[in-house]
Amino acid sequence: MDINYGMEIVRATEIAALSAARLQGLGEVDNILNATREALYKTLNRLQIDGTIKNDRFTGREFTFQMPEKVGKGGPKKDVLAIALEGHNAAAIGRNNAISCTVLAEEGGIQGLPNLSMFKIVVGPEAYGVVDILQPPAINIKRVSRALKKYTESVTVCILDHARHHRLIHEVKETGARIKLISEGEISGCLAAIMGQKVDIFMGYGFSPEGVMIAAAIKCLGGYFEGKIFYENERDKEQARAQGIDDFEKIFRTEDLILTNDVAIAATGVTDGKFLEGVDLTPNGAITHSFIARGQSHTYRKLETRHFFDYKPVY
Repeated sequence: MDINYGMEIVRATEIAALSAARLQGLGEVDNILNATREALYKTLNRLQIDGTIKNDRFTGREFTFQMPEKVGKGGPKKDVLAIALEGHNAAAIGRNNAISCTVLAEEGGIQGLPNLSMFKIVVGPEAYGVVDILQPPAINIKRVSRALKKYTESVTVCILDHARHHRLIHEVKETGARIKLISEGEISGCLAAIMGQKVDIFMGYGFSPEGVMIAAAIKCLGGYFEGKIFYENERDKEQARAQGIDDFEKIFRTEDLILTNDVAIAATGVTDGKFLEGVDLTPNGAITHSFIARGQSHTYRKLETRHFFDYKPVY
């Protein structure tokens, strides 16, 4: 990339986060989701790109702002993965781990996935290649503990606190490893695992589009990811076929989902989380906390940005 698109797209995630912060904790789930999606889209639409939105999990959802497939004022052709507010239910009631994030890659660089559930396991660079999604949690935890030169009891596993994870949580507890449960925000949990910020492994079910976002982060930052889509019926498989996927037992890795090094990712915290702090509102504006990473250079930045506005963010 001649242009550092990470610095371009972080403006969009900042504006989305600022929009969400205005509605944080009010319990208005649809309003906070729609406000952030509209803000993110309008800001991305100002970029000098010919962008195509990929993997929008809310396409066709009733009462939800629909992002047009194309974004940008014209320019190089790009794939765009935009998750305006990951953890929107948590943000609506004031809980942690809500973030806004966007990935930009050269055209054809992002693999489309069906909007289905995906089991994931994510670790940082020090544990690259040692985990196997087909192995029991106990084996993967022991492998990671050896790679990190930690006692098993010192390994921390991040898991979404969902009913379907009861057995997984029980199996992790039996190893003696520590557990961090989060109600939402799998991207935040995975980023924490990649960077080794109080988490060593992320494990469990989430959404497929979020898996692509995590793969993009690993492409830029290092680490290791495996994901397996869960198909409930033939309709789910038809969704996969529409994305060019016909191996329904496939284990997806980073190189299967992000097909280029010409990729950038940006994220901004909405509420405090495992990886990023949330928006701090000030008397005359707000402070946002973001990160940017690039695949070509493997550079990584964290930003604290001070915004000044009278009543609302301007995009």
